[in-house]
Amino acid sequence: MPQWAVTIPTLTAQGTFGTHVFIVTADRPEEACGHAVARADTPASRRHRRDATLRLAALTVAEITPRWSM
Repeated sequence: MPQWAVTIPTLTAQGTFGTHVFIVTADRPEEACGHAVARADTPASRRHRRDATLRLAALTVAEITPRWSM
């Protein structure tokens, strides 16, 4: 099953931009996005990004290709 890097931009209450990246396993990119958004909603993830707001409209997803498969 492919692995995906899902990058979700964030915005803090102070106006600082950042990103929160999740590596997930899924069959399709849409499924990977769903897994990442669900993980981003956990208390541990919110603490990690210091309660920064997720900018889901700007989410990106990229398949991770192992070097040995090239």
